[in-house]
Amino acid sequence: MINKLAVTAATGAMIATTVLTATSPAHAAPVHERCSVATLRGAYAGNIMGTSNTGPFNLQSMTVFHGDGTATGIKVTLANRSEVTTFTANDTYTLAADCTGTLTAVRSTGVVAHYVIAVVDGGRKIDLLQTDPGSVANGAFDRVAG
Repeated sequence: MINKLAVTAATGAMIATTVLTATSPAHAAPVHERCSVATLRGAYAGNIMGTSNTGPFNLQSMTVFHGDGTATGIKVTLANRSEVTTFTANDTYTLAADCTGTLTAVRSTGVVAHYVIAVVDGGRKIDLLQTDPGSVANGAFDRVAG
């Protein structure tokens, strides 16, 4: 008598091996998109929400990425039930081939904010996570003009 469980397991292993072999040749394209600082070029709009050591905040941004590791932006924030603050920022960013990187925003208010970023959809979207101690914030920017 044939053990159906053993046959099923063996068949599953053979199918998995066949699929991996057929879809993973040495010359296959990488799973992730390829990026460089030039991937980010144009105007992006979005927001970052979270909390910092001063309380909750919501930041709206219009940032122009220059494709060379620099960006400039106008930001508007509402923090901890205070008045709305408008400021500018000069940003620098890195972007590795796997589309992950960092962004540092030097704001006209004197605050310097640091983020890890992930670029998706061919550079049409940037996901951000703030990494400064005392801050828990994330957001996304979408390309609005190229």
